[in-house]
Amino acid sequence: MLAAPSFARLLTPHLPAATAYARTLLRHRADAEDAVQQAALRGLERFASYDPARPFKAWWFTILRNLCLDTLRRQKSQPRETLGDIDPPAPETVAEFDWQALDDAILRLSEQHREILRLRYFADMGYRDLAETLGIPQGTVMSRLHLARLALRRQLTPEEE
Repeated sequence: MLAAPSFARLLTPHLPAATAYARTLLRHRADAEDAVQQAALRGLERFASYDPARPFKAWWFTILRNLCLDTLRRQKSQPRETLGDIDPPAPETVAEFDWQALDDAILRLSEQHREILRLRYFADMGYRDLAETLGIPQGTVMSRLHLARLALRRQLTPEEE
């Protein structure tokens, strides 16, 4: 049986990405931080069921993802906010960028495309972790991610007349 210090050691490096990912789903910093904290508690409670032969990151993000989706279902009647309250990167590291346009474009994608892009870019997941978290083969991850990027590009690229 694995102990709580092992859980903390495995979890700690993933907390910043977990918060960023939860924030893309829940749309508010406080809600995201609450979700990460609840998922950490849930993960600790279920840590005995974790199989060390499998990627911890995928196991952890599956718990967080399910908790966020449950939260969204409970809040379904409330209006969705935008990513406008996300802290943009420091100006010297990123050129002018229209975060609202990105948010709007992501929201116009299918749920499958939104989810795989969020996990890949906000949770910094590789193909193996994506496959584990989403319960799909790695080949499907690669094709879905490719199609999601194309769909996002179409949303962000103005149509030429």
